[in-house]
Amino acid sequence: MTLLAYAIGAALGLLADRGGPRVQRDWPIYLRLQFVVSAAFIGLVAAWRLAHPLDAVPSIAIAAVSVAIVAAALLTRRGHPAGLAFLDAWSAYPNGAFWVLPFAGALVGTGASAVAAISNALYAVPNAVSIHFMRRDAPHPQRVATSWVDQSALAALVVGLFLHLAGPAPEWTHWVLVVAGPLLAFVGAALFTGSVLHPHNVGTGRTAAGLRRWLFLSGVRVAWLLPVAVLTGSRAVAVVAVLSALGAPAFNPVQLAVLYRYRTATVNAAARWGWLLLPVGLAVSAAFA
Repeated sequence: MTLLAYAIGAALGLLADRGGPRVQRDWPIYLRLQFVVSAAFIGLVAAWRLAHPLDAVPSIAIAAVSVAIVAAALLTRRGHPAGLAFLDAWSAYPNGAFWVLPFAGALVGTGASAVAAISNALYAVPNAVSIHFMRRDAPHPQRVATSWVDQSALAALVVGLFLHLAGPAPEWTHWVLVVAGPLLAFVGAALFTGSVLHPHNVGTGRTAAGLRRWLFLSGVRVAWLLPVAVLTGSRAVAVVAVLSALGAPAFNPVQLAVLYRYRTATVNAAARWGWLLLPVGLAVSAAFA
C-alpha cells in the first residue's frame, strides 16, 4: 500500500509539472499546506501519544543528527549566507516523515512507527532554527504572515506535549500513525517530484562542487546514525536508525528551495544521487527487522 501511494504521488507530481504557469506560480501554496497537514499534525499526535519521557531518548539520539549536520554545514559555508548553509544541511537530513515513518512501520509495525514519528516531531526544533535563518536570508522576501505556517511543526510539538501532560491520548490517535505512512508517502512523492521538476530547480542545475558538499554532509549523517543502530537493543530503533542513515533523500529541501528561491546545486545533487543509498538501507534494515 505504501509503495502504491509513492507511485500515485509521483505520477501526480509529474502531472503538476505539466499544469502550466498557474500551477507553478501557486506551488508555494501547496507546499505550505503540506507543512500543516503532514509535519504539524503528525508531530502533534506523536507528542500526545508519548507514554513515558524515557521513550523519547532513542528518538532524541536519532534526531540529534541534524545538529551535527548543521554544524558541519556552517563550518564549511565559505562566506555564503547562513540560510543557504542551513538549506544545504537539510539536504543531508534523513527523510523522517516521507520515507522512514512509512517503511519503518511496514517492516516492524507500530512500535517503529512511534519511534519514527517522535523522531520526526523532534526535528521540529532544529528545523525551526533552520527555517528562521532561511526566511531571514531568503532571496525572495517572505511575508511575516506566512511565518506561523512555516513554523507550524514546532507549534504542533508544543501543543502535543501539553496535551500529553493533560491526559493520555485517545485511542483514535493510534490510527493516525497507522494511516500516516501511506498518506505521507503519497503527499511527499507528489510534492517532491513536482518541486524537482519546477523551473526554479531545473534552472539551478548541478555542479561537481554541489555533489561533493552533499556527499560530505551525508557522510556526517551516516557516521552518526549507524552506531545508534548497532548499539541499541531495540529492533524498532535499529530499523529507524538504519532507514534514517541509508534512505531516500529528504523531500523538503527541493520544496524549500522553490519556496524561498534559493539556488543551490547541493540540494539538486541530493535529489538526484540520494536514491543510490536506498537499496542498501532497505537490505540492512530488513536484516535488523
